[in-house]
Amino acid sequence: MNFESRVNKLLEFKSKEYPITSLYLKLGPQERENFKYRITLKNLIKEQRDRLDKGGFTKQAIESVESDLKKIAGYIENTDQITGCRGIALFSSTGADVWEVFKLPLLYRNRLVVDWSPLIRQLVTISDEFGDIAVVIIDRKKARLFRIGLNGASEVAGYFYPEATRSTKFRSQEGKFKQRVSPAVGGGEVPHGLGEYGFQRKIENEIQQHFRYVSDKLFGYYKENKFDWLVIGGAESVITDFSHHIHTYLKERSLGSFVLEDIDSAKFDEIVEKSLELLDSMERRNEARIIKEFEEKLHLGFAVNGLESSLKALMMGQVRALIVAEGFIQPGFICPESGVLVWEKRDSLCPEGKTPIPVVDIVDEAIEEALGQGAEVEVIFDQDAKKKIEGIGAILRFKL
Repeated sequence: MNFESRVNKLLEFKSKEYPITSLYLKLGPQERENFKYRITLKNLIKEQRDRLDKGGFTKQAIESVESDLKKIAGYIENTDQITGCRGIALFSSTGADVWEVFKLPLLYRNRLVVDWSPLIRQLVTISDEFGDIAVVIIDRKKARLFRIGLNGASEVAGYFYPEATRSTKFRSQEGKFKQRVSPAVGGGEVPHGLGEYGFQRKIENEIQQHFRYVSDKLFGYYKENKFDWLVIGGAESVITDFSHHIHTYLKERSLGSFVLEDIDSAKFDEIVEKSLELLDSMERRNEARIIKEFEEKLHLGFAVNGLESSLKALMMGQVRALIVAEGFIQPGFICPESGVLVWEKRDSLCPEGKTPIPVVDIVDEAIEEALGQGAEVEVIFDQDAKKKIEGIGAILRFKL
């Protein structure tokens, strides 16, 4: 079952007896260092258990959730099950017999929620924004093609130019004969270096034919199995030469390249990790771009900075891009009927005039609301860039 089918299956989830547990857990290099993600998950589970009794769930519903939490913890504990990704989305409802795992190329924020419907906006947004990556690793005789996406990561093809099979070296015949040429072209004897030169030219021609062959196969694969990004791996000289043969459409999808001397012994996880590093680098460039735009728009009145003004902009549907400093957490409130997010417990802030309900982290709720409105969400990791945001800010569609 592909990604869309699995998401649609989650959207059909309906149960009046058993809630569903949704987990988003970041698994980048920083989180994997000293297994920090395990501590994060442990804290998320503790917070969720503390809130279970206040959620109005029945005894059998709580038992189902407890089983969910144990299954989730056990799954994440097994390092073999969380390779080849920078994040994981996991959905479980033991009582309703639901268990879905998505390995993701990146993730906005950690989150663990127990509710009557699955939390899938972050999952869908990542799919829409980043799509699939095709990875070609290539040397002078062969190539391998991998695909990394929300349906997982796998090796999908191997390419070998049929005529590029020569493995023997040129052997000089010096001592046995000397080649003669016609006096009309200069006469005399020709050094055997010309024979070796011709041999080397033939080998080089075969290499270029191999590159063209792989490029044609790659473009054919793209036409039948669309992907969003292209990564090339191999020796530096090979990457340079092969790049000249890549179709223009695919060059526009280039995410970058990485050096790999031996494509035969390359480990699958290594290829995935190097490719995701390039995706991460692109994200950092996006951070720099959006922070620059945020600063410019702030002076012109087309951006707001801080929790209160950002929530107001969200309430009015003005947010084009929500910008959140990584790690920023803030308690807040949600209006019981309209679902409007507010920063204080005041009846006058809710359109329906009722007392807002407290939520543990208003920032998570704001991200979900922004995604629901179709706004861009950018979580800022760079320390200097984070100082320019008062926890959360927004670029607006129009002035307040």
